[in-house]
Amino acid sequence: MNQERKQIDRRRRPTPLLSLHWLRGRRRVIRRAEESTHGYYVDRYRRGEWALVIGILLLSSADLILTMVHLSAGGREANPVMALALEQSEFTFIFVKLATTVLGLMILLTHVRFRRVRPMLSTVCALYCLVIVYHILLRTGSI
Repeated sequence: MNQERKQIDRRRRPTPLLSLHWLRGRRRVIRRAEESTHGYYVDRYRRGEWALVIGILLLSSADLILTMVHLSAGGREANPVMALALEQSEFTFIFVKLATTVLGLMILLTHVRFRRVRPMLSTVCALYCLVIVYHILLRTGSI
């Protein structure tokens, strides 16, 4: 007995932002040329994309630790938003710092196959490297 399919062809629409197949799905690259005009979502990310995200997370954590050392030595927080969080408590400061970093990285990783996002990740990584150099120069008294 041959029954007609009643389901809508799933391939008629692009992969959604939050796919149920995240980390288990197979989609790593684009399959149809018409999807490439603005960008596309994938289920799996490349090693280089993960390396950038993990690198930024590690650099952000180093920035947090070095900032706490700087603050304990009598320094002040230069970022006004983070200074406001620090006025609340150290816990609030740490939570806001890590939460904004993780949330931002999740959004960027999800959109990594969209135009300008990968260069944006590289730029964020480079900026965090400069922030770490700045902390080192502060610590050594060069600034």
